[in-house]
Amino acid sequence: MATSHRRKQWSPVHAAILAVVVAAALFAVLPGARVARAATGDPLGQITAQTPACRVGTGLAFDGTHLILSCWGSNQLWRVSPANGSLIDTLTIAGLSDIGAMAWDGSRGKLWVCEGGNSVYLVDTSAQTATSQFSSGGCIDGLAYDGTDGTLWASADASTTLHHYKADGTLLGTFNLSGKLGGYGNSGIAVGGNMLYLANNGGSQIYQCTKDLVTCTLMSTFPRRLEDLECDNVTFAPKGAIWSNDAYDRILNAWEIPAGTCTFGGGAAGGSGVPIRTATPTSTPAPKATPTSPPATATPTAANTVVPAQVPPAPVGVVGAGARGPAITAPNTGTGASAASERTTSSGWLALLAAAGIALVGAGAAIAVRARR
Repeated sequence: MATSHRRKQWSPVHAAILAVVVAAALFAVLPGARVARAATGDPLGQITAQTPACRVGTGLAFDGTHLILSCWGSNQLWRVSPANGSLIDTLTIAGLSDIGAMAWDGSRGKLWVCEGGNSVYLVDTSAQTATSQFSSGGCIDGLAYDGTDGTLWASADASTTLHHYKADGTLLGTFNLSGKLGGYGNSGIAVGGNMLYLANNGGSQIYQCTKDLVTCTLMSTFPRRLEDLECDNVTFAPKGAIWSNDAYDRILNAWEIPAGTCTFGGGAAGGSGVPIRTATPTSTPAPKATPTSPPATATPTAANTVVPAQVPPAPVGVVGAGARGPAITAPNTGTGASAASERTTSSGWLALLAAAGIALVGAGAAIAVRARR
């Protein structure tokens, strides 16, 4: 009696299912195939700005292309790469001598700066000139431009008072921050849509506050002295970021915030800034050495000279009472390009897995054809 043998037949559907299962298994075990999901306040990157030596520097701004830093007792500004902190160029601002906190104005393509502790100027970075705007109640630690209504927010050194001004200097409001920032005075300020981001002096914390200052919520903690803050929706896109500046060592940290909530140049929530690129300046005279307290010798070294991060100075006062305390140190844990590298690695693995899946589907189909013969 003849014996009949029936071959198990594989249909194209079966082959496709097998390919998907195999691809999913590979995706689960291959290194670098999965991207960690970050949350508000998580670190996105850390760079050390390669600027000349600066004893105390609280100013930080972002023009959509470069980060800009200042130094107490100096009229120079330094533009650095947000990817690795390398020095791009040096600006010497005529008429100024002691630049503190700063904020980029995307609507004007200019820079708001605090001069001498309380005077607010508008700087044309292309012409390297400054125009006086008004006298504030203090702005050396915190200055932010609000693009939703064209106003400015400012605070003095380690202050428990926050001021809100029109661009012409008209005072719109004064807010008491006592007890709202972990028991410390305010330092850096950034504006994101309907929210304020405030760093406390000495507490290593960033708070997210409503503009009426009724509610302030701790957003991030990092073991550094956090000074001026600035929004950045470009460098880590599609993620949103906020940069913080350490007063003593030129270490800048980027923190994740919800995309679209904090756009550079004072942009409104959900808006998009347009990078402002200015011409590289020519050499200008060295700045005058007229620092404010506490730096006694705050004049930077020659422009374009890369120096290592400075050792923080000894305590000079009581933190929280308007004076600087010792800097808090922590190891360098990343670079400004880490997020981009992670996305590139992940994309490579996804492309490889997609190709493998297609090959498996083709093989399954071939098996099915042979099975029917």
